[in-house]
Amino acid sequence: MSKANNFQKMRELSFYQQAAVAIVLLERMLPNYQLFAEVSSFGDAALPRHTLDLVWEWLQVRRAKINFERLQEELELITPEVSHFDMFGVYPAVDAMIALDSMLNGIREQDSTEFINVAKISQASVARLIEHESADLDISTEAELKKVVRDHELMAYEMDCLAELIEICAAVQSFDREQIQQLKAWVKEQGVTNLGMELS
Repeated sequence: MSKANNFQKMRELSFYQQAAVAIVLLERMLPNYQLFAEVSSFGDAALPRHTLDLVWEWLQVRRAKINFERLQEELELITPEVSHFDMFGVYPAVDAMIALDSMLNGIREQDSTEFINVAKISQASVARLIEHESADLDISTEAELKKVVRDHELMAYEMDCLAELIEICAAVQSFDREQIQQLKAWVKEQGVTNLGMELS
């Protein structure tokens, strides 16, 4: 399935189904920030985790009173500046935080295009890693690089995960505790982040 196809299928879901897909994708991106925070001694690995837990709560209890605006302000303070760090890990860390901010925007503005953005950011994060790892290959054109990215097993896996999540969430009308446990179990079953790093 192509990326465009996946995104179109995601657009056809209901608001809360799209939100659920985005939350699960964030579960697979968040460890990229947490690892960066650990390695660089920058930021706070606990705050994004706490924020995502609150987002799960919002999905289950839609009237939950959560101050997402304040959380966004706090998250901004612990988002690294790319230019301040000489390590690749800063990029997926920033991607995870931008995606989390998009998620919160989507909830606050009731705008599901922000949930689609989470999926796009996750795929862009995967593409950047593949490009980074392909730096030593003999690639001379943009088209060749795009093909390397498209054909890479990590990108195929990212797209398969999104397609599977869309299918799972499309069958759910209301996300109760049991449904949420199943989605969290799905993340554990995958066992890896969107960048193929093992989940602890």
